[in-house]
Amino acid sequence: MIDDPYQQFKREEMILRDWLALDRTVFANKRTFLAYGRTAIALFALGIAFVKLIHHTFFEISGFVLMGAGIVVFLVGIREFIANNARFRLLIANEKYEAEQARRKFATPDEIA
Repeated sequence: MIDDPYQQFKREEMILRDWLALDRTVFANKRTFLAYGRTAIALFALGIAFVKLIHHTFFEISGFVLMGAGIVVFLVGIREFIANNARFRLLIANEKYEAEQARRKFATPDEIA
């Protein structure tokens, strides 16, 4: 897995379209996290329904498995969201640092302070 998917691009050559694509990717990451959450809630609720409403050993066991699966899905969603978010923040932080370095390179001493 590549830590920085934009590593192959030269940051100074990235244009507005590229940064807007990054914004869309960040929003897609948030939507994906919400989808993980919805799926986890659905699995957990179905598990509770099996345990509480259907008094049969098979469905009670299935209910507990579904509740566990709901918790696992939610934890995987959190992990994916945090990992992707960290990558996006690193990319943006690198860009801000490089922009500041470029500004200082061409600025007069009065403008730096």
